[in-house]
Amino acid sequence: MSVDGATAQPAIFAPPAFDAPPAFDVVPIEADDPPEPVVPVPLRDLVGRNLHRLRLDGVVSCEDVARAARNHGLEWTPAWIAAIERAQKPLSAEQVLALPVVLSDALGHRVALADLLLGDEPVLFSTTPAGTRAPVAAAYLREVVTAAPYRRAFAAPGLPTVPAQRDEHALTRAATKMREISRAGLGDVDIRALGRAEAGATEVEEKLARRLGVPPIVLIAAAASLWGHSLTEERAARLAPPDAEAPDADLPKPANVTRKLTAELTARLTAAADNTAAAREGAAPDEA
Repeated sequence: MSVDGATAQPAIFAPPAFDAPPAFDVVPIEADDPPEPVVPVPLRDLVGRNLHRLRLDGVVSCEDVARAARNHGLEWTPAWIAAIERAQKPLSAEQVLALPVVLSDALGHRVALADLLLGDEPVLFSTTPAGTRAPVAAAYLREVVTAAPYRRAFAAPGLPTVPAQRDEHALTRAATKMREISRAGLGDVDIRALGRAEAGATEVEEKLARRLGVPPIVLIAAAASLWGHSLTEERAARLAPPDAEAPDADLPKPANVTRKLTAELTARLTAAADNTAAAREGAAPDEA
């Protein structure tokens, strides 16, 4: 088509104009700051801090603790207990050992010496200048105070039969076991009963743990909370004849005993898991 004899040219599409994108400053990624060094804590500070925590959690006063101490013949005053909580007074060995007993009476539940040593910081026994102090890991200190007595050979009562060797991975394994026990809702198991149950465990615990789909240490903790010893020991006790003079009379069948023990452990594990779930739901913040 033409206008005044000229041929019309096709229109050329021009894209709409957009504003140029804003320019951003490029910020280089910096490495994370190095972690702050862990500052060791004196033993008296650690004990005082945990004493204060336990007393507040139990909703008891310093006077209540002093009253419980007087029941054991200890002349502790509320002011002295408050000073211990503030780490203003040193503790003798007798006082350190007496504290869990007194607190157990005052709080109405068992308190172990390890409860007074809870913490992540290394522990100092001395308050001398820093250059001469040697801190000890808090987890190792708790392991030492809860460990079973060392057994020595009768032939050499003054010397250990095996050179003492510190397993650097033992603390890590112990911490992992305690995390598994706590996650299963069995964190309140008595540490001494747990030690007996773990020492008496055999492949019976491992097989049942695989069947139930739980770690063996969790099954061992459940047995310790129920019977104070291992599943293997409880099974042997129930299969033992009730009368030594008639060993074959009225003996239960091993299969029946195993089924009953399995049911008891399953119920204990289920109850612990339910309590943990309920505690988490109760601790969760309300949604708006």
